Parts: sequence; C-alpha cells; structure tokens
Amino acid sequence: MSERGTAAWRDEVLAWITDATGLQPTGEVTQRHRAWSTVLRVPTAEGPVWLKEPCAGMAHEVGLHALLARVAPDAVATPLAVDGRRLLLPDTGPSVRDTGADPSAALTDALPRYARLQRAASDHLADMRALGVPDATPPALPARYAEAVATIGTGDGHHAEVTAWSEQLIDTVPGSVDHQDLHTGNVLRDGRFADWGDAVLAHPFASLLVALGSLRRTLDVAPDDPAITRPRDAYLDVFADLAPRDELRHLAETACRAAVIARALTWTRGPAADPRFADAPRETLAALGDPDWLAGT
Repeated sequence: MSERGTAAWRDEVLAWITDATGLQPTGEVTQRHRAWSTVLRVPTAEGPVWLKEPCAGMAHEVGLHALLARVAPDAVATPLAVDGRRLLLPDTGPSVRDTGADPSAALTDALPRYARLQRAASDHLADMRALGVPDATPPALPARYAEAVATIGTGDGHHAEVTAWSEQLIDTVPGSVDHQDLHTGNVLRDGRFADWGDAVLAHPFASLLVALGSLRRTLDVAPDDPAITRPRDAYLDVFADLAPRDELRHLAETACRAAVIARALTWTRGPAADPRFADAPRETLAALGDPDWLAGT
C-alpha cells in the first residue's frame, strides 16, 4: 500500500475506484491532503465522487460511516464503495454553511434529525466499538481522562470531577455516537451529516459541546441566548420520553463538560501532526472544568 497522499497512492486509488464501481475520471482530479485525511474529488460521467482515506488514528471513520448509512440511511450518504481504509461517496452538494443560511435556524432544524440518528445508533454500540471507534462513554470517562493526562502531559487534578460526571451520566440516556465536529460546515443542505473522522462513543449530549459552542462563537452570544437555547431544546425534545426537560438540560451541561476529555484526545490522533494544531490537545484539555462550558472546541 502506497503512502497516503503520494502520486503512487493516487494512481492506486483511482484504479481501485474503477475496479470497485466501473467509474473512470473524466477530468481533472483534485486532492486535499491533511494530517488527518486525504480527499480526492474525481469527476466522472455519472457526476463527481469523493474518495476519503483517513489517517491511521481516525481509520474507524470508514467502517463507522458505512454502519451509520445502514442504520440511518436518510442521515448519512450511502457509500459507493468501502475497502476498510477508504471511503468512496457520491457528491452530496453544499453544506448549510456554504448556502449562507442562518446558522441558529439551520441547527434548530438539523439537531433533531441528528438526535434521531443517535437514538438509532445506540442499539449498535458494541458494533461501533468493534470497529475501533474510541470509547468515551460515561463508564469509560475516568480511563479516558487518565489517558489524556498521560498522553498530553497536562490537565491533572480533575479526577474527582470526572468520576462524578461519569456516575451522573451513566443512567437515563443510552450511550451512542458523538460526531465531535458537528457544525454547519458538516450539515449538508440535503439534511445529511458528513465527516465522521472525529467521532467517538459517548453520552449523546456530548455532541452539543461543538454544535452549540461553534454556534455561540459564530454569533458572539451568551449561552442563554435564544439563538443557542432554541437548537439545544429542539435537540433535547427528541429525548423527552426519557426524562423531564430540566433534567435533560442538566445532563447536557454535564455531558459537555466531560466531552472536553474526548475532544482533547481526538486532537492527538492525527490533527496535532499539523504544526498549526500542535498545541490543540493541551489547550483543549486545559478547558476541563471551565464553568463556561460552551467555550471549548
């Protein structure tokens, strides 16, 4: 297997696309190579297709995307081909961010669909774990925190808090997948969700850390602004059969505080190899325990 992103790799991938689908390039193939993945846009007679090969630390994205496409076919693009390390997808059009839509309104519409995906995926937790999706579910939080401290070399001193969060989050809402990069750039105009490379297993409400945090930074508003609370409550309504709304809101805040641990570790799995993000694991873990829980990324 050729090294990801090289000319030899590209030739190998294009041959695989043709072998797997019968599609052949009909124009210029463009490439985007990053520390965390390499992506090709390949024009064909049937329209453009997208090839993605994640870095080794995020290779679980391939199997996870394929599983989610089976579990929630309306929420994730159906792959054209999968080979264990590569994912070939049809062109799914622009993201919501690219359309210039109001981001708060867009997330208010999208988050309930995402929550329904999470509820469907919760029945497949063991399958996702077997695919290598990192485990940051509530029972695993103390171990993930110890791993983060040991790996990143900072952030010690929150063991009691992490244990308390773990105990608070274990019951009521089943664990599921957390996209971990759920912003309007990864919500497609057709209603589906893209780019699962950062995904972990977690309390489902952990997804709100990035979803609402990115929205808050975009709009420059406080956490209690209606532009933030509307999409939050629209999301939590999908779980209304499990607990009263006040309890769900409290769980969401706790889950987002705890989600900083998995987010810090995700930075170490590939992105930190890019000099621009070398400090991201340390900076993210340093936010653990920050009462302004939407400030993290």
